[in-house]
Amino acid sequence: MKDQKAILHKCLKNDWPAFVISGTDICAVEAMEAYLEVARQKGCSKEFLDDMQLVIDEMRQFQSEEPEHIKVPD
Repeated sequence: MKDQKAILHKCLKNDWPAFVISGTDICAVEAMEAYLEVARQKGCSKEFLDDMQLVIDEMRQFQSEEPEHIKVPD
């Protein structure tokens, strides 16, 4: 996916709202899958959709490999 740090930095620099989902969040994969579906419905590019799927796959792998870090957000 496009450099996620750069996107967040641009939002912070411009005082634009941003939403961050950590891989440690038990809701992360489901939330991102829902976003991906909305992005499909809204007509986002194949490149964007493919990049989102890569991030989802990365989060899923992280959560599978490191379950001790996964938690309900507080």
